[in-house]
Order: sequence, then structure tokens, then C-alpha cells
Amino acid sequence: MDTEVVIIGGGPCGLLSSLLLARSGVRNIVLEKHPDISFHPKAMGTTRRTAEIFRQLGLLEAILEKDIRSSIGFIQVWMRSFVGEEFGRSPVAEFDRSYSPCSPFSCPQPHIEAVLKDTLAHEELAEVRFNSRVFDTVESGDGVVVTFEDRNTGIAERVQGSWIVAADGAASPVRERLGIETKGPGDRGNFLNVYFRADYSPKIQGRESLLYSLLDDEYYELIVTVNGKDEWLMHHFLQPGESAEDYSPEKFVEIIQEVSGLPEVPVEVMSISPWAMSPKVASEWRAGRVLFTGDAAARLSPAGGLGMNTGLQSAVNLAWKLAAVVHGQASPDLLDTYVRERMEVVQFIFANAEGNADEVFEIIGLAMSGDWERAKSKIQHSRRAGSGAGLDLGLTYGCGAFVADGTGVPVLEDPVNDYTPTARPGHLAPHIAIQGPNGESSIIDMLGQNFVLVTGPDGGSWESAAEDLKTTYFKGVRLRAESIGKSIDVNTNKMLGLYGIESDGAVLVRPDGYVAARWQTSEGHDKDSLETAIRTVFAL
Repeated sequence: MDTEVVIIGGGPCGLLSSLLLARSGVRNIVLEKHPDISFHPKAMGTTRRTAEIFRQLGLLEAILEKDIRSSIGFIQVWMRSFVGEEFGRSPVAEFDRSYSPCSPFSCPQPHIEAVLKDTLAHEELAEVRFNSRVFDTVESGDGVVVTFEDRNTGIAERVQGSWIVAADGAASPVRERLGIETKGPGDRGNFLNVYFRADYSPKIQGRESLLYSLLDDEYYELIVTVNGKDEWLMHHFLQPGESAEDYSPEKFVEIIQEVSGLPEVPVEVMSISPWAMSPKVASEWRAGRVLFTGDAAARLSPAGGLGMNTGLQSAVNLAWKLAAVVHGQASPDLLDTYVRERMEVVQFIFANAEGNADEVFEIIGLAMSGDWERAKSKIQHSRRAGSGAGLDLGLTYGCGAFVADGTGVPVLEDPVNDYTPTARPGHLAPHIAIQGPNGESSIIDMLGQNFVLVTGPDGGSWESAAEDLKTTYFKGVRLRAESIGKSIDVNTNKMLGLYGIESDGAVLVRPDGYVAARWQTSEGHDKDSLETAIRTVFAL
């Protein structure tokens, strides 16, 4: 066996999967067809939950070096040009700081990929091979064989493993070879992404925004802020019958200077990349020993900026489960819970993104048909204000790798934007500020990559049960007990109330931060209760 897991695709989801597996003791190799990470900006917006994941991995500080969001007050500004009539603004959504230690941020996807790539270079159990085009995958007995071409040498090579994680993008050749269908509304447009440099900063002071929608009777151009000063990404819609070959860098210089309203500002086109707006969800996320994640599993409409975030969070859900299976701790059936849990919430996110896209298309259609009054009204009441708290931190798993405790789901009037922190099984373990060695920290910093048993101050029996488990059947399982009011320096009553337990209760949190089990009290439970819960989670 050459490795345990073969990861096909070296974008953010593939690279994150590799890092998570390596840090869980799983040897893996990443095969990426391109010669290196992309120079061209792609996704920009990153949610609080994704920021928490990077924080737990120790990567957030490096990634935030290129964050521009802290100096920007608007999600989107609609106007005729940078100096023309303004139609409306969508402010950055206010957010209760008690919900997370992290804020959303915005930086180019290539920078995130670069941080992940540099980190993986120091992981002994991970190998990243660029310029490696996979052209065959075969499941054989208790493993897989992946054949790829080293594009540097032109030589075909093979690698054997136990599992494949296909993170090879929306077109996913792996998914296509397996004949797995996708479902979605179909193509909603073909675009050219134009990465260009032009210093518009003096003209946008006071209305700094992540997005600028330049709308007139005859054009619509979406301009994405890349560095907050002089680097931009324009999404140019191709009309029916048009193709990328119809546009040169020189032609885009003319278009940009016209729609910006600033023809005197020099424009340098640095790269052009075609893409199709074709949101779709794969009908299957697991085929034998092949598991799909990222855009290969679900490609969202970019309206709302949740595509990369959703993929990264799916990768986190999958990685700990795959590691448990590889180490022989869990049944392969555990991997089916990845599909059940993530596909359900992704469908919810998908529908919201489609609603965002419908709104944008409606505004453009009204304006271009001359109905500016209705277009402006729609802009003023735009629903697009970034990722709502519900979509960010409140995504709930209905069934999967957890033990229900009989309590009900919080009732929310607006599940997209509203969020009620709860430690109910199937929910993300909520943040609470704690005192750490370097001042105020978060319970989030004690979670991630391990199972953590959070006990009340009188939960000594739970702590003993956790120690016993680590020396019996579950030897090797990363399980750690932390006690409220002891190792967790926090207002005891506040955290017991937030986590819904008594002083002798306990909450088991999975490596992906979701609650696996909760016992409000130790009454009626013995040391076998914890083992039973882990066996259930591991599908044993």
C-alpha cells in the first residue's frame, strides 16, 4: 500500500482534507492536475465558522494577513459607475459577538491555498503532487488504484490506497467516470472572470464595499474587491453565441474604462478565466471507496459567497470520520453519515443561494427593461447582507453520527439569519468566552481534531469513564475530558446553562465541533454510557 487516502484535486477542499487527515495520523497524497495553485482570484468571502476551523488549526493569523474586510463597511453597492448615480447599498450584517470568537473575513482564495500548501510541506504524512493528471481510478478488493500522468515527465504512474477523496471540482472527472448524475437548475450563464489592476481607491472613499454592481440600461458588470485598493475581479456575462475567444485583454480594458466611468485611470488586465454558473448537487456523495467533497459534491451559485465555505466545512465533517475508519476504530458505515449530514444542510444552503441569484437577475432584468423604479426598490430591500448567523453557525444535522437526547430543535423565525446557541446533539457546540493562558480565549480553542468530553464541575464519573475508554477497546481514539470550572476557566453557571447540563452532566463534542451526545445529569448513567455513545457514533 503506497498510502491510505488518495485525494484528487489540490484546491482548498483537497488541501484542507490532506492537512486534517495528516494531523489525524493518516498518510495521504494529493494529486492536482495544475502546475501550482492558481494566481487568479476566485472565492473571496470566508464565514465565521470557516474562520474558526482555521483558528483551531493554527492558520488563521497567516490567512488574515490579506484580509480586507476589516476596513470595508458594505457587502454590495449598486450604481451606474464608480462616479455615477448610486442606487443602494447592502451593509455588512451586524453580528452578536457572543456567538463566535471569529469575524468573517475576505481574502483571495489563492492566498488561503498558499497557506495550506506551505503548512502541508511540514506534514510528514502528507504529500502534494502538482502537475499530476488522474485518468483512471479502480476499486480493487479492500483498496483503490489511481493512475495518473506526471505532466512534468509525461510518464504514467500508479498509486494504491484504501480510499479516494474526490475534490476535483464541479466538472469532477472522477464523478463523470462513475456515472454519477447531478441535479440543479441548469446553466444560468457563462462568464469571464477578469482579474485587473486599476487604482480606484480615491473615488470609492466612504463607500468601500466587497462588491460593486455597475448597472445601466445596456450593461451589468459585477466588480469584486480583491485588495481594497487597486486589484479587482470583474464577472463579465457572455451573451448567447459569445465565447472567450471574442474577448482580448485590450477589449476588456475598453469595457472596464467605460463602465467604471473613469476612462482616465489606467487599466491592466492580468488574467482572464471562463466559468459557467451551473449550480448542481451530486446525487451520490459516496460510491464504494470514493467520497466526494467540495464542488465535486455540490457547486453553489456564487450569490452569497458560500461555495468554498460549504466545501471546507464538508471536508471537516468527512476527515475525522475517514480517519476513524482508516484506523479501524469505526465501521465504514460511519462514512454514510457524512452523506446524510452534509447533503441535507447543503440543500438548504443551495436553495438560499439560488434565491440570492434570482434576486440579482430580477434586478438586472427590471433595469434593462426600463423599469428602474422597481429595480431601485428591489435594491433597497435586497436580502443580500452576507452569510446569516443561521447559515453560518446554526446548521443542524437531523440524523447522523450522534445520539439524540430527546430535546427539541430551537424554533427560529428566520433560520437563515437567526441563531440560538445550543449544545443539543447534531448542533455545533456553541462558543463561550473562557480565560486562557494568554488572556480571554474561547471554548472553540479546546475543540477540533479530537473528541472532547465537556463535563460539569461534579462530573468526575464522566472523566473516569473517559480515561477507562482510552485503555480498552477505544485505545488510540483521541478523547480528552475537560471540566467546567476547572480546566475550563469560565463562569460555571453561564456555561452549564448554555450547554444545557447540570453540574454532574456532560457533553461529548466530535472532532468537527458538532455535539455527539449530551447527558444533562449523571443520574441513571454509568461508565458504560460513554462507550455506548461512541460505539453508536462510530456505527459499531
